[in-house]
Amino acid sequence: MKKKKSYSGSSVGAGLLDSDLEQFIRGMPKTELHMHIEGSFEPELAFAIAERNDILPGSPAFPYKTVGDLKTAYSFSDLKSFLNVYYKVSQVLLKKEDFYDLARAYCEKAMIENIRHTEIFFDPQSHTSRGIPFNVVADAINEALADARKKGLSNKLIVSILRDSPVGTPEDPADFKDGFGSMEEATGWATIKQAVQYNASVERPEYKIIGIGLDSNEMGYPPSLFTEIYGYARQNGLFCTAHAGEEGPPEYIWEVLEELNCVRIDHGVRSTDDPGLVAYMGTKRDTEQVLQAYDMPHKIPATVCPMSNYELKVFSKPGLTNILKMLDMGMQVSVNSDDPAYFGGYVTENYLELLKWLAPGRGEGRSNNLVDIYRLCVNGFEASWILPAEKIQFIDEAAAYFLSNPGLLYRTLSD
Repeated sequence: MKKKKSYSGSSVGAGLLDSDLEQFIRGMPKTELHMHIEGSFEPELAFAIAERNDILPGSPAFPYKTVGDLKTAYSFSDLKSFLNVYYKVSQVLLKKEDFYDLARAYCEKAMIENIRHTEIFFDPQSHTSRGIPFNVVADAINEALADARKKGLSNKLIVSILRDSPVGTPEDPADFKDGFGSMEEATGWATIKQAVQYNASVERPEYKIIGIGLDSNEMGYPPSLFTEIYGYARQNGLFCTAHAGEEGPPEYIWEVLEELNCVRIDHGVRSTDDPGLVAYMGTKRDTEQVLQAYDMPHKIPATVCPMSNYELKVFSKPGLTNILKMLDMGMQVSVNSDDPAYFGGYVTENYLELLKWLAPGRGEGRSNNLVDIYRLCVNGFEASWILPAEKIQFIDEAAAYFLSNPGLLYRTLSD
């Protein structure tokens, strides 16, 4: 009988993973709390939908002649250069079936990767600004999520506001059954009002949008611009998260916490520049918002996206990722993919790349091991917006997985 290998941190060699270890990571129960559905738009599907909608490749509406041309465009210098491509590709999404197919394709990949629970962002302004009704987009995504739930994928939907688009005012007209004529009309205020109207209209509780997020270009658009929008969202039962500390400074993270009252941070890697901020996020809070989201005092989690951070030059080298530093400093960090179709991989690949990047002698800090992977895995379930009883079931599943034959976590701890 072939002897089972023991996988301590020192067993991950020179960037090459043992096939048994790779298979172990692929089968591990996982979460995905930071993933933009438009960012899962694979090139082949984009071309198929463009053809279905009679959009000519290479035209102004879709300026890529071939799948290869589009993949060549996936060379980014920063967040803005990525968003330029991201929004162009999203333009081919026009009909309900397009959004359904997009969400269904992601859910299929998630289930293959053994993602047990996912909380998905969608960017309605990039669609409603083109005249597509809010409910068409949300219903299509929700129908795909409902089909995936029947197959065992737990999921939630989060509406994201584009921070580099007009904020607007509370008086902005909005009807969730309508689209807009331009981005100037599809303001942040109009969008959150549409989301609240949509939640009031749906008969199935699982179709309700659970939270609000804030994404797109960070620099020059401080979170405080959206304080009133977030207040309105909280008043209407939405949990709050926001992108901060990706390219922006720690001060933006403080604004997200103090001005927007967020209970989760997306990215947040710049938090380690401010020890006081790390201490704040790493200490259990018992604010009204935290208790509503987690049913108990809770740390402020950070949803880190390692491959995205490297591809967008947040870190100049992959081994510079500070995810283990955040973990060691007591922060509740988890592994996520952000925009997997653009950055080379879904959650599994992010875990596998971390094992390669931070193998002994390769990273800038300490090397990682399966204890770190286990902590990151459990943190994802802890940071989710599902009921505590559901979390316990998922965490028990993860613990059983790590302690089952070949007992990799046990062997790591006993080395």
